Amino acid sequence: MTQLQAVPKVIAIQEHQINDAIDFAMRVRKEVFPKLDHKELPVDLEQFKEHYLDSADAVFLVAVTEEEEIVGSIGILPYDGRIEVVKGRYPEQSAAEIVKCYVDPKYRRYGIGSLLVRELEKVVAELHYTTLYLHTHRFLPGAVDFWKRQGYVVVVEQDDDWQTVHMDKLASK
Repeated sequence: MTQLQAVPKVIAIQEHQINDAIDFAMRVRKEVFPKLDHKELPVDLEQFKEHYLDSADAVFLVAVTEEEEIVGSIGILPYDGRIEVVKGRYPEQSAAEIVKCYVDPKYRRYGIGSLLVRELEKVVAELHYTTLYLHTHRFLPGAVDFWKRQGYVVVVEQDDDWQTVHMDKLASK
């Protein structure tokens, strides 16, 4: 764990930071999900600018230190209805899916994740969404409890290889 000199600031990603954000997300993703194939970028990272910067319905925030080092990330995309166990729960275009909520392992337990969620929820309040949806996994230490502390509730828990837990929260307006 690194000594935290100052609370990181949370900012919307700028075009000149895209590569740093992708590198950060992939580095933490490899640590969190070592069994995934990391040779190819997920579609939202592959087409980062189109998914996050060119869309009025999506946002990607990063927590940065005074030295501009990215130490956390979180994004939202319009939920696309692709997950069978929650099919029909969210009317079309009503839910935002929280994605890429990562904190650098050296900076965990300093409240950066909570800060990212709070800032994201402020941004979402200005958009058209009624619900914030996410899924996480029981094998990730503390993940479900973290989201519960942020006010999210479990809507479906799958007994699958990934121990997937689907959660949501009403968006505040």
